[in-house]
Amino acid sequence: MTGVVETFRTLLVEWLEGSRLFPEKDLHIDLMFNPMAGALRHRRQTLVLIAELMKAKAAATIERPLQRRLSVSLWTLDAVTPGNAFLAPLRTANAETERLVVVAGGDGTSRSVLISALSLEREARERLLFFRLPLGTGNDAAETRDWATALSVLSGRGAEFRGQTLPVLQVTVRGQTTHFSFNIASVGLDAFVVDLTNRMKSWFPGNSYSLMVDLAAFFYEFFVRVVPTTLRLSQGGVTVLDWHDKILLAAMGTSGYRTYGAGKKVLPDQDNFCLAGKKNLFSKLAYRRPFYEGLHRGLDGIVLASGDALRVESEVRLPLQMDGEVLWLEPSDFPLTMAIADQGLRILSPQARARPPQT
Repeated sequence: MTGVVETFRTLLVEWLEGSRLFPEKDLHIDLMFNPMAGALRHRRQTLVLIAELMKAKAAATIERPLQRRLSVSLWTLDAVTPGNAFLAPLRTANAETERLVVVAGGDGTSRSVLISALSLEREARERLLFFRLPLGTGNDAAETRDWATALSVLSGRGAEFRGQTLPVLQVTVRGQTTHFSFNIASVGLDAFVVDLTNRMKSWFPGNSYSLMVDLAAFFYEFFVRVVPTTLRLSQGGVTVLDWHDKILLAAMGTSGYRTYGAGKKVLPDQDNFCLAGKKNLFSKLAYRRPFYEGLHRGLDGIVLASGDALRVESEVRLPLQMDGEVLWLEPSDFPLTMAIADQGLRILSPQARARPPQT
C-alpha cells in the first residue's frame, strides 16, 4: 500500500470517528477498505480525495462531544473478493448499538461484501446498515456518486439520510447456485461490453467502457449468434411482456433510475427493465448517445417496462453480467430467471436518492 493511500485511509478513519450519526445511540462503524479500488490507483486522484477530506475536516465546526460511545473497526480487503473474517462480530452485534458497515471500494467490492453479508442470519442482517462509499471507477451501485455528499452523510451533519431496504435481484441459472445483483443484471451486448472491459483493463486503465462499446458493436455478432430469444417479464405473477424475437440486450434493475458503465442511464426513469431488439451496426452506434443520456424511451425497438420477475430462454450461448461480474451461459444453462426479493439488507441512503435524479 502506497503512502498516499495509507494517508487517505487514516484520514477516512478519523472522519468516521468524528461522525454525529445517530446521536442518541452508541455507534460502531465497520470500515471495509479496499486499497486497490479504482479511485486509489492513481496518485493524483488519491491526492484530490485527501484534499477533499482535509477540507471537510477544516469546515466542520467544533461541537460538544456526544453522550454516547463511537468506535471504528478497520478491515483492509486485499482483493476485490474479501474474506469473511468480518462476519463473526456482525453476527453478535449488540442490538443497543447502531452498526454501520461502510464499504470503501468499487462496485465489485461492494457486491462481494453484500453477498458475504447474505450468509448472516436474517435477524443479524436487519440490525446492520450499509453505506457504499464511491471509490471505484464506476460507482453505479453506490448510495451517491458524489464524494462531497457521501462525506456529508457519513458526518451526520449535512445531507439528510434515512435507512431503507435494499432490494436484491436473485439470478438463478439452471444447475448453478443462485447469484445476486444489487444494481443491474443483463444479458446480451452490454454484458459483452463489460466482459471486454474487464479483459482489457490492463491495457486501458480507468473508465474504458465507452471505448469498449464501439468495439463490441463491431465484434459482438462474431462471438454471439443473434437468434430469437424468449423472455417473459411479470409483475406480481401477471405477465407484463411476452417476447420471442431477436434481442441485443435485456437488462433488469433492482429498481428504476439506475445506471451502469460509470453513469450510463440504461434505466432512466421509474421502469426497471429495458430490452433492445436487434439493430444493424449503424443503428447500434446511433443509439449509443441516447442510451448514455437516458433518452432511449420511444426509439424503435426499445422496450421499457416494470416487473419483479424475468424468465429468459435461449438456444445459443449468451453473456450474463451482474454488477460487473460476467458469466457466459451455454444453452444448457437456460432458463435463466431473475427475481427481486427482500433479503433483509438495509442501506443508509441520502434522502435525494428517493427522488428522480436531476438531469
